[in-house]
Amino acid sequence: MEVKNYSVSFGSRQLSTNINVSFSSNKMNIIMGANGAGKSTLLDFIAGIGPEGAVGEKVGIPSYQKIAYQLQQVHFFPTLTVAQTVAFYSQLTTNQSNSKTYENAKNVRNNLLSPIWNTKMGQLSGGERQIVLTYGQCLLDKEVYIFDEPTSGVDEKNAPVVLSMINDLVINDHKIVIMTSHHSDQLKQFDLNLIAL
Repeated sequence: MEVKNYSVSFGSRQLSTNINVSFSSNKMNIIMGANGAGKSTLLDFIAGIGPEGAVGEKVGIPSYQKIAYQLQQVHFFPTLTVAQTVAFYSQLTTNQSNSKTYENAKNVRNNLLSPIWNTKMGQLSGGERQIVLTYGQCLLDKEVYIFDEPTSGVDEKNAPVVLSMINDLVINDHKIVIMTSHHSDQLKQFDLNLIAL
């Protein structure tokens, strides 16, 4: 899976020029770069949702229906409880009941989500919401999973658990995972394909 000759501009501002990226199918693909380097806009391009001003060739990238994309600013229903939010994701899920990742994700549910299971999403901290929504994404049955800063706001104790759950998609289910991160120290324990912008 590749992106070739990717460039993006906003008006007169050129953000990225002639970027070529290959994505691994057996490692987490981590896009790193400074703020404003164009990490999130590259994710949007891969997912097929823009941005305007972006051009490039996609090779082997499936249609958006086969991509799970967790944006950095996620819209959610604040009046739903965690249990109801997980149930919503579960209704979108097919063919995951035998997945090792699905089984491992249930451990996250038991350990991290149980204390907040009946709490409304709008009453959670940013880090808690991030854990819930990442958990939900990992329940989906897609070919490609994209996460924009999935540990943003998550405390040091729980960030490795979230990353392990994402890494299970690669190791156990042979999915392609692409994510952005500013926290290289959190990723040292994993086998990575590092992409610098």
